[in-house]
Amino acid sequence: MFKKIILRVFAAVLFFSCITVQTKAQDLLRNYDLSSIKVDKISDADILKFKKQLDASGLTEQQAEQIAIAKGMPVTEVQKLRIRLQQLSTSGNISTGQNNANDTYRNNLRDTGFNQLYANDTANRKPLINPRIFGSELFNNPTLNFQPAISVATPLNYIIGPGDQLNISVYGVQEADIPVTVSPEGNIIIPNVGQLQVSGSTIENTTQKITSLMGRTAYTTLRTGASKISITVGQIKSISITVIGSNKPGNYTVPSLATAFNALFVAGGPSEFGSFRQIQLLRNNKVLKNIDLYRFLVNGDQSDNITLQNNDVIRIPSYKTKVIINGYVKRPGIFEMLPGETLQDLLAYSSGFSDSAYTSSVKIVQFTSKELSVKDVSAADFNNYKIQSGDSVIVSKVLNRFSNRITLTGAVYREGLYELTDGMTLRDLINKGDGFREDAFMQRAQVFRLKDNLSKEMFSFAPSDTMQQKSILLKREDSVVISSIFDLKDKYYVSVLGEVRNPGYFEYRDSLTLKDVILQAGGFTDAAFPQRIEVARLIRRDTLTSQDVRASMIIEVKNITDISATQNNVYLQPSDLITIKRKPGFVAFQSIIVSGELQYPGPYVLEKREERVSDIIKRAGGFTPEAYLNGAYIKRLNVSDETAQARQQVISNIQNQLNDSSNLVEESMQKQSDQIPLNITKILSAPGSPEDVVLMSGDELIVPKYNAQVRISGSVLFPTEIPYNEGYNLHDYISAAGGVAENGKKSKTYVVYANGSAASTRGFLFFKSKPDVKPGAEIIVPAKQEKQKISTAEFIGLASAIASLAGVVIAILHY
Repeated sequence: MFKKIILRVFAAVLFFSCITVQTKAQDLLRNYDLSSIKVDKISDADILKFKKQLDASGLTEQQAEQIAIAKGMPVTEVQKLRIRLQQLSTSGNISTGQNNANDTYRNNLRDTGFNQLYANDTANRKPLINPRIFGSELFNNPTLNFQPAISVATPLNYIIGPGDQLNISVYGVQEADIPVTVSPEGNIIIPNVGQLQVSGSTIENTTQKITSLMGRTAYTTLRTGASKISITVGQIKSISITVIGSNKPGNYTVPSLATAFNALFVAGGPSEFGSFRQIQLLRNNKVLKNIDLYRFLVNGDQSDNITLQNNDVIRIPSYKTKVIINGYVKRPGIFEMLPGETLQDLLAYSSGFSDSAYTSSVKIVQFTSKELSVKDVSAADFNNYKIQSGDSVIVSKVLNRFSNRITLTGAVYREGLYELTDGMTLRDLINKGDGFREDAFMQRAQVFRLKDNLSKEMFSFAPSDTMQQKSILLKREDSVVISSIFDLKDKYYVSVLGEVRNPGYFEYRDSLTLKDVILQAGGFTDAAFPQRIEVARLIRRDTLTSQDVRASMIIEVKNITDISATQNNVYLQPSDLITIKRKPGFVAFQSIIVSGELQYPGPYVLEKREERVSDIIKRAGGFTPEAYLNGAYIKRLNVSDETAQARQQVISNIQNQLNDSSNLVEESMQKQSDQIPLNITKILSAPGSPEDVVLMSGDELIVPKYNAQVRISGSVLFPTEIPYNEGYNLHDYISAAGGVAENGKKSKTYVVYANGSAASTRGFLFFKSKPDVKPGAEIIVPAKQEKQKISTAEFIGLASAIASLAGVVIAILHY
């Protein structure tokens, strides 16, 4: 990709470095001669100056190089410039030109990247030829390369001409390397040998002439065979050709190894009305070759790709017949047809029908002198129907239906689709399906049939009789369904609850016993009490009386300690529910965490079912000197499903009572944990009292350090935190925060203490009781609820209602 961009850049340099006026790249290609260009004199500033203009011209790198040669630039200069730019791309250094231009060029390479630059140019380039035309990809795709191979061995029968450089190499007893160039008169001059006419001779004849001449003069060892000679063409000559009828017609100078395809590619391919199949190559005013590109496109045949000679003319006439083929072919598009070619040839050019094509016939829409007409051509006439110009061939898709399908499903060994043959019966179909399965319901099966008017009907048959008696004839689209006995009855389960390793539901089977189900459930847990197992069974009754109040039948099974023994076992029935009880008093280990200012913080396993805070304090060794007892609390997780459901119900009730459409209540109550405040003084003085909280598994007892700070927050002028002062009351602390803000509601001020408890201002008549402030507390002044102003429409509605009410009152009084 980088090489391609370099070629685009060097072409710009070629065109623009030869002139001193500013013009477009297209003008240069038409009007200026590049025969005197010298690559060594091209500066990098020219590359940067004209690169963008060449990108806008829409030329590909191959076209740029060919046009440069066509405008007279020597092939040696082209090769030299390519080598220089390749060195520039690999080393990143610029051999000539200004340093500022060098830096700009390298920055462009780094910032944009050649790949993206070339991709954008390709994406924005308008196709030269309609992409639907077959063969357009040869000329629209810039990644294709029809550049002639210059650096190759000299081909056989190569005609020597003016401008060719011959490399004469003598080796053996005498050695010499002599480069010579054919003069415009067709001669070469060999030092110490003389002049020789070689123009118009093949490379083989030229080799014989040179060998003979040199052997008769200074290189006599060539005659004796003591020395050998090798002659190759180094720099090939340029030839002039003309292309007419193309997208870019004109005169081109190309290497003498260029072929017809090279010239067509440089000229942009046939024009809008140009032919792809009747291209003429004229030499000496005579048609030398009729070029049909379809031979190359369809078969890869390059017999038309002959080498060009000086003054050759490639003429692209207008097409005579073009047709369109659409639908279900592998390569739909626009194709050119030659006289005598048929619809079968067109299908071959389009690579034939696709897999789902309707191949029995095709439709052809064609022009008449007045209007359009449609023809249906059957497959038998494909080879005979002659295509007319403007025909539009449409290939349809096969119908989405089956001509001989029948279906067999249910309790047979091989379900699926089957072929309907003449005289096929139900017995034949069952045999194709390898017969009935053992669970087949043999008393009744069904056939679903499609009637002639596409409505459906169904009839039944007995599978047991079908295999013995004369069977029913089948029709197209019949669907035979054989039911299973398991489809005709419920699927039953038994369930196990309680102390087994895998409680749940288990499929019921005949002769299933209690011990079988316990085994399927993984056996008893350590907490199981197998001495008393209950089996609950549904009561199946025909009638219900008022005296029969039973909801289920309970069967008690005792002393099942060994599930491998045969005694004390019970046969189960469908839907039985087995309950394995827990041992009396069995409690799994429960633990809590003690953190903060206690002597031995850490995890503790509860010793008693009702272990209290005072018990844990003793086990933890009491408090440290820094403990703040008034701030102690319990953190209790809300993990119980029952607790979560009850909490959600409370939240719903509160929201309904408060008409709360927001989530404030839910957010405040739906917490991951609760904080339970503790009164350590009362707990230690009266262990076992209601203040001495019973601990639960997962609780965390937290005793913080003494905190002599008080925080004031909420609707105050300056929320802050100040040291605790025993002489301060609630009003003093609020004043220390700047007082209550304009939107603050002082009467609703409350205090949250360090242990999580809270107290608010209370009032009775003219007397108010303010809460005490303790170390570590937080004083919160809530904000007033914003009053919503009455809108004009609401005011008018309210006034109208009052007026109406006043009218009613006056009417009542007068009455």
